[in-house]
Amino acid sequence: MTAIPDALREVPYFATLDATLLDEVAAQVRQRQYRAGEVVLVEGEPCEGLYFVMSGRVKVFKVSAEGKEQVLRILSPGRTFNDVPVFDGGPNPGSIAALEPSTIGHVPKGAVLALVEKRPQVAMAVIRLLASRLRALTSMIEDLSLRGVVARVAKLLLDCSLGHQTLVEGAAGPCARLTQQEIAAMTGSVREVVQRALKALEREGAVKLERARVRILDASILQRWSESGNAPTP
Repeated sequence: MTAIPDALREVPYFATLDATLLDEVAAQVRQRQYRAGEVVLVEGEPCEGLYFVMSGRVKVFKVSAEGKEQVLRILSPGRTFNDVPVFDGGPNPGSIAALEPSTIGHVPKGAVLALVEKRPQVAMAVIRLLASRLRALTSMIEDLSLRGVVARVAKLLLDCSLGHQTLVEGAAGPCARLTQQEIAAMTGSVREVVQRALKALEREGAVKLERARVRILDASILQRWSESGNAPTP
């Protein structure tokens, strides 16, 4: 099991803390294991603090009244979630569930706010992270509004193959771990339509489908499709 100070060192907020202060934060951390599919947080409930992934992967998602799921982000070790309500005092903005067996750490809200007040480097790390996520969500809205399914799938795969921390954060080789269902939930589509889109990209030589997972072969082809805007659904 990963030691708590080592896990905290992977979190951008705490990466620059000296050993003494890091140990003080670590002493306040609670950790818990979750099974694949188990819900970690529920949208709308009161915020209890900042959470970070110590091992495994989780998804941040919302569900419509009709039951359709939209995945907003997939997070791997070293990445935080429920950041916004820590600072604005509101409820949990989305639900969180484990995609695989995962260990999650929890830092009390008061401890995070105290660090932000006392340590400018922590405040700057918060600003940078929230700004990058706002940019990613803006890009998601643009994609859902202006791009067809094939273009959206191509752009998602292109971004994660280039290591862009848009919708998939903190993972090494994240594209290889995305299932077709996860891609569908992240692109505002359904698995059957995404499967046809992936088949079209496979025919073009951009990707190779392997046991419901995707291996990227040619990023330049993904680039061309991602720029095609309202490419027709296959």
